[in-house]
Amino acid sequence: TWDFFVSRRIIMYKIALMGGDGTGPEVLTEGKKVLDAACAKHGVKIEYENFDFGGERYLKTGETLPESAIEEFKKFNAIYLGAIGHPDVKPGILEVGILLKARFALDQYINLRPVKLFPNVETPLKDKKPEDIDFVVVRENTGGIYTGHGGVTKKGTAGEIASQEMIYDRATVD
Repeated sequence: TWDFFVSRRIIMYKIALMGGDGTGPEVLTEGKKVLDAACAKHGVKIEYENFDFGGERYLKTGETLPESAIEEFKKFNAIYLGAIGHPDVKPGILEVGILLKARFALDQYINLRPVKLFPNVETPLKDKKPEDIDFVVVRENTGGIYTGHGGVTKKGTAGEIASQEMIYDRATVD
């Protein structure tokens, strides 16, 4: 029957890997093991491709995220990012040049962060068990402070004022 063929269909995802900086590559490596185990259990295939964008590459080349990378990322179902930030790179360069550039260019307007307490793992939250902590944090990825609207008035004076606007579009709040 048709159900037999549908149930035997191979599901394939292409994932771009960007280990980034600090513990990012290590986190990515361990996370891949989890993905691979889950996919093997459910008959899902994953094709990975590594990208070396991050602080080390920036220090060697002066390049953050070229336009060609954005076009390349569009060929993937997902981007798995470790971490971005390097102690030898001025704050803001990698965050704007890699993270925000990719988020806005690829319309990644939601950041999902699952939170789950596993059995036999200590937590600073008193008397909490795995059934008490299992949720997903949904936060903006391109709205709010990420829009970069705001500025400084009377810079360098005793009356210096900094402002930051929180801006959201319909897609972000829906």
